[in-house]
Amino acid sequence: MTSSIKTSNTSTWKTGKPQFLAKLSTTFAMGLFCAPALLFSTPTEAQQEKKVSILVSPAGSGPYEAFAVMQTRAAENHPWLRPIAVETPGFNYNVKFLAESPNLWNKAVIGSGSVLEVAAKKGLKPYYPEPLKAAADYRIIGVLALTGIVFVTTDPTIKTLEDFAGKRVATGLITQNEWGMYPRMILEGTGMRKKLKALNMLGTDPNVEALLDGRADVSTIAMFSSDGLKENITPSPFMLLEASNRPFHYISISPSIIEEYNKKTGMNFHVRKYPPNTFSNQPQELTTFGNFLLLTAHKSFPDDLAYELTKFWIKMGPTVAEYNAMGKIWDAKSISAAARLTPEAVHPGAMRAYKELGLVN
Repeated sequence: MTSSIKTSNTSTWKTGKPQFLAKLSTTFAMGLFCAPALLFSTPTEAQQEKKVSILVSPAGSGPYEAFAVMQTRAAENHPWLRPIAVETPGFNYNVKFLAESPNLWNKAVIGSGSVLEVAAKKGLKPYYPEPLKAAADYRIIGVLALTGIVFVTTDPTIKTLEDFAGKRVATGLITQNEWGMYPRMILEGTGMRKKLKALNMLGTDPNVEALLDGRADVSTIAMFSSDGLKENITPSPFMLLEASNRPFHYISISPSIIEEYNKKTGMNFHVRKYPPNTFSNQPQELTTFGNFLLLTAHKSFPDDLAYELTKFWIKMGPTVAEYNAMGKIWDAKSISAAARLTPEAVHPGAMRAYKELGLVN
């Protein structure tokens, strides 16, 4: 089962164009989404292996690579739980796909986002023309990362969001909530999109390459952090900027703009404030918007699987960190952050694990 899974031993996050539909057909043919009956151990009978599909993101992306490591090391670290990393176009896709696939509700979990799920529940147009009914039944397993979406430019005259007027902005794809959907939401919600010369949704690396090639004036980077911003991951587009040896700077967005957007739309973007020198070429505090990157399940997902998956995920953080940078932000406090902040939104099986581990009261 692992022969088609690509694992990474670097911290680079690079997304290519996924061949998701073909791989999904193969996945079904191989029985990836099968759910064998749960057998309880007896003195003479071992627990049967149980597979849990984790619908993540494109092959080569950080979350996919991290869960691929977890998959390959699972047999060494758990007697029967077998998480399977599944490539998808992105988290926005995952939220819709799971909602439309009730046959997966008791055997799969997805990469998602806190703002993304609110948008799905409310029916935020044009991303969700109508409220996605099943999204109201999603429950959080844990937090993959705290995120911050950052606009960056090589133009010294662009200093604020208001300076985007008449400029060309590049982002990630619309299927990528952090890279494409969220920055577009802010641009639309503030009325700035109508003032732009162009908005091009190109992808993670391509949107920064467009900036460096002179085809865009502003590009987009997503930052990924642990609880309290103690550990921070700068993905491959950020490295392209560094390697270019070009002067660049980040564009802070006032907290009042983010808060007003939330009030207007009912979304729940977080205000992120990064202290000076959190990232390279950042001499001053950087303020921007972000959310929780989530691992989510439908409420039909079995409590015992949610419990075991949560404990296993926390256990495997240090092992994943040996091969993929995302493991560095998979510490117990970070993974359990939602259980402390929004306990009502957490899956009961996952909450049982957090309580047992002393991470929540």
